[in-house]
Amino acid sequence: MTSNAAVSARITRFFRQSASGLGDELSQLRPTGPRALLCAQTVCAVVLAVWLADLFNLKDRWWVAISAYVVVRGSLHVSWWRAIDRIAGTLAGAGLSALSISLLPQSQLLFALLLALFAGLGLYRAIGSPRSYAWILGTVTALLVLSEAHQLTGLKIYELALLRVCDVATGISASMLILTTTHFAHRAWRHLQAHDDEDESSAASLVLTPPAQTATALDRHDWKMRRLRALQALQGAITIGVLGLFAYHRDLPSFPQTLISVTAVLLVPLPALLRKKGEDDLVSLRMANRALGCMTAALFALMLLPIIGNMPWLCMLTLAAGVWLAAHVQAGSSATSYLGTQFGIGFIMTFVQDQRWSTDASPPAVRLLGILIGLSALTLVMFVTHRIRLWMIDRSSDA
Repeated sequence: MTSNAAVSARITRFFRQSASGLGDELSQLRPTGPRALLCAQTVCAVVLAVWLADLFNLKDRWWVAISAYVVVRGSLHVSWWRAIDRIAGTLAGAGLSALSISLLPQSQLLFALLLALFAGLGLYRAIGSPRSYAWILGTVTALLVLSEAHQLTGLKIYELALLRVCDVATGISASMLILTTTHFAHRAWRHLQAHDDEDESSAASLVLTPPAQTATALDRHDWKMRRLRALQALQGAITIGVLGLFAYHRDLPSFPQTLISVTAVLLVPLPALLRKKGEDDLVSLRMANRALGCMTAALFALMLLPIIGNMPWLCMLTLAAGVWLAAHVQAGSSATSYLGTQFGIGFIMTFVQDQRWSTDASPPAVRLLGILIGLSALTLVMFVTHRIRLWMIDRSSDA
């Protein structure tokens, strides 16, 4: 009973903090200012990405739009490096996964092992790495290619991998075009306003030197850190491997969204792995934020699509409004930033359909189901591994 009461109290506290934080952020909505400019840049990048996806007849428009959304940051310098990390990780993940699936024989067990191997190694390398974003994008891309390529043969496998690269390249190209254009437009405006003392940091923001990493007293090569990273990666590998066994012959609802959800919530900073007793589990909080953000966004999308699906211009306006709101919350306090990120991803994932606009709300519903399946499976694996760890600790203490 005590344990149930503690869990109930944590859930209640989570929803109260989320509601309070969102209320504070929404009260700061303004049509002007630096934060509004960032929201406008994000909206323009996503809308341009969707338009380009239609122009090039790309199937996975939602992945193109998400690629544009997640790259945009307040600093052009940081955004450029996120774009470089994203395309580098995508190229590596797509190439390695396509090569692996084409060289190895088709087998249900081998398919599940490949998924688990890519997930485990990718997560382990991503946690605490200075190039964490590149590692996680390589992992996600590899999993996405593997999830579809096992049903293909020959050159079709490499065509699928190339399409994934094209999706990401289109999305980040839209983002960087918008960000670079507004950056130079802002500098030109400041020059016209006779700001002769324009700071040099703005001009230097295009110099592609890696952004400084946050200093930390934790060493990711320390034995304890390696053990914690390995446990985190193992949980992801087991979850994705088991799901892969079911997905090989059965059509799991939106399997790509399931894979993305599992890997995304397990990527946490190293300090979060050293959680002390009584502190919140950051992985659980990320899972709750992803579920809440995606479900809220999906409900909006599911209600709106049947009404406006046949009017592309209205769909674009609605997409812009949802992305603006998500970008505003994402740029706010750390308490609600991840919730804003997940709302934006969830809204794009469910609202932007595979090909063109439609009144059919079933594809977004299936994508949401895929997210919930991934989070549910990961929760079960985390619970089991936690129990096993406690049992092993008790055995060692008795010995």
